[in-house]
Amino acid sequence: MKKITSNIYMKNGLWGTGILSTNVYFLTDTKLTIVDTGYKGRVSQICRDIKRLGYSLSDVENIILTHYHVDHTGNLLKLKQLTGANIIAHMDDAPYIEGRLPHPCPKALRQLKFMEHFWNPDPVEVDVTFKDGDILPVLGGIKIIHTPGHTPGSISIHIRQEDALITGDLLANTFKLSLPSREFTVDITQEIQSIQKIADMEFNIVCFGHGVPLMRGAHKKIKKYYLKLKKTLPNSLSGDNT
Repeated sequence: MKKITSNIYMKNGLWGTGILSTNVYFLTDTKLTIVDTGYKGRVSQICRDIKRLGYSLSDVENIILTHYHVDHTGNLLKLKQLTGANIIAHMDDAPYIEGRLPHPCPKALRQLKFMEHFWNPDPVEVDVTFKDGDILPVLGGIKIIHTPGHTPGSISIHIRQEDALITGDLLANTFKLSLPSREFTVDITQEIQSIQKIADMEFNIVCFGHGVPLMRGAHKKIKKYYLKLKKTLPNSLSGDNT
């Protein structure tokens, strides 16, 4: 487990911080908030980390999901049963998390019948839905930024007290800053527009769903990446209508 700030901790995946692993974040306050839950099979590790941080399972108040994909929701049902935490997600992703809508299966996986069960995790009821700009009463108030594209309800979390942003799969930072897989991204045009949205914000640290955090001057690096990305894309993808 890696300490990002005095109140943000990161648990990386079974294979480090690579694209096949998913980071889980812990926000420490009077109660504990977990951001994303990783691939199925990590419940014991997460429970050990909760205790290592000085909390009990009953101290887990919230589980925030950056989006509905199985590598972020794989342990959700079990953690809900163990902790009783509030499950919190954007309203546009809630139907997928609750199983009311099937997860759009990427073309690359449709040929592999055994992957169908894996791709659709156990449905879990969402207790609290939010929209862009909502503030959650954690660490002095954390702001939800709707950053759709990867999924309709993908979000980033601005933790102003810690000068940090958690972006889910808006971007990855495995070997370098990069877009998420287009195969797993619902709307790449929205994705680029969402990157522009956070590029116009200010934050010192950025934490990703996949890859290592940027620990200093992160907003400048994201802005630089967006401007470079914009030059390589058609106007219709960059969101530039001029």
